[in-house]
Amino acid sequence: MSSEKRSMQEILSDQFRITAELSRMTGEYHRLLQKVAAAGFARQMAEDDPGPALAEAERIEIAAKLTAETCELQVEALEKQLSALGRELSDLT
Repeated sequence: MSSEKRSMQEILSDQFRITAELSRMTGEYHRLLQKVAAAGFARQMAEDDPGPALAEAERIEIAAKLTAETCELQVEALEKQLSALGRELSDLT
């Protein structure tokens, strides 16, 4: 197996692409955190009258949290990729 080094232009291109995706995903993550907060508030309001409304509010809150956690993991993966590209770039110099 040969480990052919990529050109600086290829690395920078990947860096630019991942940075753009990271920016988009970070914005999405913050939007999802707002949705989690709103779902938590709705659940708190539904606690006054336990029943189907409370169960639905809890379900919505759990779903919002899981979606936000998934997005957070994607952001972390992109950050790791960006870090690896930085190391690859520094290895060229």
